[in-house]
Amino acid sequence: MLTNISIEKANEILLSQDIKINTINIPILESLGYVLGENIISDMNMPPFDRSPLDGYALKSEDIKEATEESPVDLEVIDYIPAGYVSSKKIENGQAIRIMTGAKIPEGADIIIKYEDTEFTEKNVKIFNYLKPNSNIVKMGEDIKIGDVVLKKGHIIGAADIGILATLGRSMVKVYSKPKVAILATGDELIGIDEIPKEGKIRNSNSYTIAAQVMKLGGEPIVLGICDDKLEDIKCELKSSLEWADIIITTGGVSVGDADLVKEALQEIGGEVLFWKVRVKPGTPIAVAKYDNKLIFGLSGNPAAASITFEKFVRPTILRLMGKTKYDLIKIESTLESEFTKVSNQNRYVRAITYYKDGQFFTKLPSKHSSGILSSLSGTNSLFYIKAGTGPYKNGDKIEVEILDCSEVL
Repeated sequence: MLTNISIEKANEILLSQDIKINTINIPILESLGYVLGENIISDMNMPPFDRSPLDGYALKSEDIKEATEESPVDLEVIDYIPAGYVSSKKIENGQAIRIMTGAKIPEGADIIIKYEDTEFTEKNVKIFNYLKPNSNIVKMGEDIKIGDVVLKKGHIIGAADIGILATLGRSMVKVYSKPKVAILATGDELIGIDEIPKEGKIRNSNSYTIAAQVMKLGGEPIVLGICDDKLEDIKCELKSSLEWADIIITTGGVSVGDADLVKEALQEIGGEVLFWKVRVKPGTPIAVAKYDNKLIFGLSGNPAAASITFEKFVRPTILRLMGKTKYDLIKIESTLESEFTKVSNQNRYVRAITYYKDGQFFTKLPSKHSSGILSSLSGTNSLFYIKAGTGPYKNGDKIEVEILDCSEVL
């Protein structure tokens, strides 16, 4: 078991793990935001025939070579084609057919003249200008051809993609499933959120913070509740969760005290502890284990520490389980609008508030940084990474921050 490793080493270990990624078939209207689990290959041309992109008149280009404003060409109108209908008539020289947007080009026609560029009656139409052959005609297969890979496996499904699936006659689609994430809080000091705290007790907030972070990524959190600091109870909860969960997250019980039993429980149920403790503050006492092809994360019981280590270490695994391939938080250069007076003796992540103004980014730091202070997380949307041995930082310094939520920055 590796211990006291670097942030980089921890992420390298996690991303190298072979984990089980599941796919499911769901109705296309439910697939918005999911990741495609298959290539979508077209079995048709789109459009499936040459069609008109506008309302106008279908005719032969050779008939209007001499057409001018002063000397228009007069053609006989022999039919009318609404969208969804096909004409049985073939256009001969001196003839035209009125056609609506989306309708199939009739036999014999090689151009469409815009409705508003003509003068017409029910039986005749006057053309005032010449167009080259194939003008204003959308050719069969111009958008999609038979055999085209229209949407690639790994693509995140958007609204337009659902339209494409519908066009191809796909009512169901294979996607990567949302991972089921079991969330367990440990600690004799914890009580439920509906209970009144007695002396020495606190409500279990960690499970709900972590559950919200899972939901924000698109996962499916299942809050298991609270487990006392009893080894057998923790083992029982872990074993039970492994039967159905894709990933397990615990909070508390991973430090070095007598009651910190999660790491021991992971080993006793047959899990392989990949590492314990990472050189980062807050969140040093993180334990990660693997059972078969499932990962179990033991996070600190301190609220800010649990939240930050979730973003840095758990988040990539949840995204992988969803079929996504981009895990890193977006990094930007920003101007610090606060003071950080310490010289950090270890790697540190500080919660931050970053905003965009007048073409550049600015970052403020909350007044409290303790790993046990939950309120310092509220309103923050970014992380300021302070490498060991660096600092202090003063107002106006250029810094790099990692964005947790782009929608809250711009």
